[in-house]
Amino acid sequence: MGAAANSVGPTTTFASMPLPDDPDHDPGFVPPLPQDDRLWRHPSEMAGPNSSSAPSRQRRSSRAGLLAAVGIGLIVTTAGLVGIGVFDSSSRTHQGTNVAIGPAAESLPEPALSSLAPAVVQITVDRPAGSLIVTGLIIRSDGHVVTASDPLEGARSLTVTNTDGRAYNAIVVGTDSADDLAVLHIDGTGLPTPTFGDVSSVSQGDTVFIVSRTERATRSWIASGVFQSKGMRLDAADGSTLHDMIGSAIDALPPTDSAVLCTGAGEVIGLMTSRAAATTRAAVSDAVPSTLALPSATNSFAHSVAWIRHVADNIIDTGTVHHAWLGVMTTDSTDGGAMIEAVSLDGPAATAGLLAGDRITSLGEGNLPSSSALVVALRNHSANDYVTIGYVRGGVSATTSAKLSDRT
Repeated sequence: MGAAANSVGPTTTFASMPLPDDPDHDPGFVPPLPQDDRLWRHPSEMAGPNSSSAPSRQRRSSRAGLLAAVGIGLIVTTAGLVGIGVFDSSSRTHQGTNVAIGPAAESLPEPALSSLAPAVVQITVDRPAGSLIVTGLIIRSDGHVVTASDPLEGARSLTVTNTDGRAYNAIVVGTDSADDLAVLHIDGTGLPTPTFGDVSSVSQGDTVFIVSRTERATRSWIASGVFQSKGMRLDAADGSTLHDMIGSAIDALPPTDSAVLCTGAGEVIGLMTSRAAATTRAAVSDAVPSTLALPSATNSFAHSVAWIRHVADNIIDTGTVHHAWLGVMTTDSTDGGAMIEAVSLDGPAATAGLLAGDRITSLGEGNLPSSSALVVALRNHSANDYVTIGYVRGGVSATTSAKLSDRT
């Protein structure tokens, strides 16, 4: 689906219409009544019956009238074709084909695309091995941009280009390599920001959209997808684990690392990670049914916009990300909860008396169905917070209290 045609419509060639022979008496001709028997008279008859100029003027008038009618018809027809061409071109423009490509370029409503597209930027990463294009999102109007961190490794320079073609040199404010997130800054003010949505407002099976940039910075790439679930755990191919991810089945992979996940109203609900999945599982005890709608659909995973903004705020305000830390290594337990495999010496968990083999079942007032759920629960706390931990040891339930520290 390329750009809309610039022509205003098809051209039409009209054959010239032959003029009638204008015989004195055409077939079906009915002679007029005598002058004295008619109720009206043409002004040309007022000169008298012997005037020879009247018939000639009548024939010329008839021929001129026909020519005028043909001319008017040509004008009206041509104008109509031009109007149709302009309307068609306008229609194609409103469908977004001039500003977007991709399998769903015409599916995302124009108001949604117009609102979101200016905040989705192209990031050119110049590396010794060659440059690549990454998609970013303007998260603050003062020039802060969030994107995936992995593609930025080894970058010699970064250039951010927005939809009107303006290019900015960008600097890295900070990264969260554990989550594949980075915050950049460009020298701009009053920059467009998107409307942020809430992933909780999206239901399983709802249509979502993936918006990315292409090498042509002024044009968006758009694909559609089927929302599967929030709270997904992603075990990445590089050995890392990402938690509380949004899972969707999309009909095509974006042309750049990272991409923006939004609703049909253009509200941003997530940012896709650049990491490939090895295995995935739900972060809840019950399996999430598959909602794959297309045989060619690909699973994609995105951080929620709430977590992205939390990380970005941390980085912008302090230069780094601060995560509450308990000091345990855990895995999912078949009985539910997080089974402790190892405890860090002198860490919060060790100080609270937790041991390897204990099964953590709650943190504060929230029950924990899985190991991933423990990680997500800790995100809601800060260093120096005191939390109550429920656990099971040797089949006996117990509680303890721990003072969290800063993982950084």
